[in-house]
Amino acid sequence: MIGAAMLNNKLTLPYPKFKLAILVLLSLNIVLFSLFDNITSTIDALSWVALLVMYELEAVGGGKLIAENTQQNIRNGLIVVIAMVFLKYLYDKEWLDIINGSLWLVLIGLLEIEIRWPKTIEANKQLFWLATLTVFIGLLGMVAAWLWQTAWLDAYDAALWITAFGFIEVDIFRFLQLKQ
Repeated sequence: MIGAAMLNNKLTLPYPKFKLAILVLLSLNIVLFSLFDNITSTIDALSWVALLVMYELEAVGGGKLIAENTQQNIRNGLIVVIAMVFLKYLYDKEWLDIINGSLWLVLIGLLEIEIRWPKTIEANKQLFWLATLTVFIGLLGMVAAWLWQTAWLDAYDAALWITAFGFIEVDIFRFLQLKQ
């Protein structure tokens, strides 16, 4: 009993500070990609950070700051930019980026379903949980693939994004406790 209480205390993260730290690191990634990679990767990183902020606003009731339809329009615009970057990866035949982008696009789809049709998620909770878990396992596989390719910045970036979405957006501790 004491061990479980200690574990629960260790799993409780100071979310506001943790979220800020993640956003700072993700913003640093934008700078790193602009210095050491190409414009496509920089636009990709910038769009994803902006999208994460929009999902976070949605999660914390950002309707007080930005109207709900404006939030949706901004998200839609960012998703279009991300899809265009994905098409560039397809055109350039950058296979690891294509696989990674496909997984992230599926995750966006799952998040959008959760926001737009919460009753659908409630009615299919186990399927949604399994789909999300599968995507995260695939994303962890991408980290391993980039490490194997010695693409250190890509591996670091992928691990950071898994952390960002896993802890900020999906709230991984609640997610792993699938309630039936």
